[in-house]
Amino acid sequence: MSMRSQTMLIADGNLDQTGGAVRADGYYGYADGLHTVGFYLKNYIGRIYIDATISDNPGENDWFPIALGDLEFADYDSATTGIETFNIIGNFVYLRAKIKRSHLGQDVSALGTCEKVTLSL
Repeated sequence: MSMRSQTMLIADGNLDQTGGAVRADGYYGYADGLHTVGFYLKNYIGRIYIDATISDNPGENDWFPIALGDLEFADYDSATTGIETFNIIGNFVYLRAKIKRSHLGQDVSALGTCEKVTLSL
């Protein structure tokens, strides 16, 4: 299998953000189901999520959350800088990244940035 890398999300300055659908392993017919997601964080405080679908033409109700570690999301309660990576296994057709910080009740300027999210197959 050849390595493919795609950008899943680029920061837009909002508290909450959902990236678009990005082609995953199942779209290309790869059988190993291995996906590596990288979150590029700069003083980031908040939650990060990955959603997946097995639909070829997903609507909003076709998405489901993928565990990042032991939880449905990764939670950063203090400013974090660096590249946080997660390996995800599953024959998904599309993946999307989400960040959520509105639950913190703070201005976006105090919560750092998730600069981008990448997917490698």
